[in-house]
Amino acid sequence: MDVSVDIEKVRENFRVYNTLSKDIERFEPIEKNKVRIYSCGLTVNDYMHIGHARTYTVWDVLVRYLRFLGYEVFHVSNITDISIDEKILKRLEEEKISFQQLIEKYTKAYFEDREALGIERANVHPLATQHVQEMIELIEILLKKGYAYIAEDGVYFSIRKFQNYGKLSGIKPEALVAGASGRISKDEYDKDYVGDFALWKIAKEKEPYWYSPWGKGRPGWHIECSAMSMKYLGESFDIHTGGEDNIFPHHENEIAQSEAATGKKFVKYWLHTKHVLLGGEKMSKSYKRLIYLRDAIAKYGATNLRLYLLSTHYRKKLNFEEKGIEEASLIVNRFTKAVQITLKSLRKEIKNKNAQELLSYCIAKFNNFLDALNDDLNTTAAIKYLDDISRSIITFVESNGFVPSEIAENIIYILDKMGEIIFGDLYKREIRLEPTAEFEEFIEHMIKERDELRKEGKYESADKIRENLRRMGIEIEDLRFGTIWYIKKNSLYRK
Repeated sequence: MDVSVDIEKVRENFRVYNTLSKDIERFEPIEKNKVRIYSCGLTVNDYMHIGHARTYTVWDVLVRYLRFLGYEVFHVSNITDISIDEKILKRLEEEKISFQQLIEKYTKAYFEDREALGIERANVHPLATQHVQEMIELIEILLKKGYAYIAEDGVYFSIRKFQNYGKLSGIKPEALVAGASGRISKDEYDKDYVGDFALWKIAKEKEPYWYSPWGKGRPGWHIECSAMSMKYLGESFDIHTGGEDNIFPHHENEIAQSEAATGKKFVKYWLHTKHVLLGGEKMSKSYKRLIYLRDAIAKYGATNLRLYLLSTHYRKKLNFEEKGIEEASLIVNRFTKAVQITLKSLRKEIKNKNAQELLSYCIAKFNNFLDALNDDLNTTAAIKYLDDISRSIITFVESNGFVPSEIAENIIYILDKMGEIIFGDLYKREIRLEPTAEFEEFIEHMIKERDELRKEGKYESADKIRENLRRMGIEIEDLRFGTIWYIKKNSLYRK
């Protein structure tokens, strides 16, 4: 039975919700077979929290799925290492380090945390500090075209000059008030017009600065992403992603300044994740209401946490609960067991007529899995179909023994594709574990010794072997045809 996928047919049905159009649209890249994506990265003045983690995990699934669909994906995700505010200046004082030391510390932590959650690196991670010249050049174009003006404390973009301001967020210039968003400081909105935002800020005392035609200072937050995205992806590209709090003012202002400068449509599809809530409320650094990703991984495990962050559709708020983590861990354990049993089956010479039905079921559920991802990355449904396959494999093995090798070969193809998309780099690190021959021989010897002890009625000694194996991360199950085992966790096992 053929398990290969008609990629052309599948990707014809891929649809995403576009914040710009407020509708679900069929995905069609600007250039055939190529997709260019820009994802807003972290402002590196603190550790990543689970809200950030959810956003980056969703975009990791998006990139992996697009590549599965046969697209050549070029992904850019920036590092905002310029942003200065009172909180950062206070942190510098608290930690007794320089601005550069602070940025280096949290940039390193950012990449460590991404890797820990199995998130693939983008093709380019541009640092804002290394692209100030591009920002200055973009500001000069906006000044020349009359969209920007010079004030005593910097350079500002005049939103009245941009006719379509508000087309992403729905916010109109006349509705703006100073400080309308928690992400905007008031001084950005009290110039010629209440909605004008800073492109360049003259440096204040103790702030880091760069030289510009307008004096020593630093770029505004919004101009950074426009300059970096257009440098690496061109003046128009396919997808721009971020969290819902980026929609206004950040992404709205990106559109205004980019399209004002080029006269071209900036981005075709805008995708945004909803917040992760704690106790029904948005996470907040100010009120110390947040969970750092590295703390959550240490407590719950990276694979369990990643699956949990994907268990609710990205356009719905996720209220973080330990009960949900526990449910995710059960799914992870079943999938791990199914994958490793199938891998063992590849080496078994077994015939079983019922195995063809198992394969048919797995193919059907894999198609359901792809349909779910085609439906605006519905990871909630996709995870359900992944779990359906896990259950079916386990049930088959418990009733019939190992899967015939020729069937197992087709099933492992399906499991690999699903695992790589949903679990990312964690799939091969923590789920698809293939022990060395020596390690496998050792475990089989321990199981044989346990079986002999049980035959002799020495159940207490047999149970000790089981507990020793469990402490090593090896789970064993006694079935009608014999004992099977798999690696439930790899804390003590390294290939």
